[in-house]
Amino acid sequence: MNIHIIFHSIHGHGYAMAKEIKKGAEMIEGVKANIFRVPETISAEIIETMGATDKIKTFSHLPLATIETMVEADAIILGAPTYFGTPSGQMVAYLNQFGEEWVKGALVGKVGSSFTTSSEQNGGAETCLRNLNTFFYHQGMIIASVPTALTYEEMHIEHKPVGGYSYGASMITGGMNDYEISEEERKIARLQGKHVAKITKALWLGMKSI
Repeated sequence: MNIHIIFHSIHGHGYAMAKEIKKGAEMIEGVKANIFRVPETISAEIIETMGATDKIKTFSHLPLATIETMVEADAIILGAPTYFGTPSGQMVAYLNQFGEEWVKGALVGKVGSSFTTSSEQNGGAETCLRNLNTFFYHQGMIIASVPTALTYEEMHIEHKPVGGYSYGASMITGGMNDYEISEEERKIARLQGKHVAKITKALWLGMKSI
């Protein structure tokens, strides 16, 4: 079973989350998680002015996501930074290519989940996640949230602001994009990966018996 984690990032926070999600997914036997990046549409000159050139280099070795990246996967986890409550334009441009796959029903029945980053705790992360999840609804996919029952202690942090929660994992990057992913946010991301992998495996095994 293949889980494809597809993200967009400029300052590397999304990549940090993707790596933790991959770790969580591969805790489930028989699951392989792969990380892909969406094409960057901002020019190298503007990236330089944003102070992100070296940060992008840390994940430039990853393969670019294509339409087949989704079609071939059993589950898809999308990640994008939050801009005014919506996913980045780069991620939206990638998703807007899937009209023909919608016509064919190529993604129907696959598991979908999402994650994001935002500059602050109330920076629109949940709205961004709901926007990403809307893509899954339209493609006829099965959406996996992140469990928030009280038995999941990693989901209930009260002593400091961290990313979360039920719509998908997230992290706080700071107004200058200078925060590192916290240990609490790492745990939530790993929980998401593991949870998606468990659901994907259960569905895959169930479909085999039909």
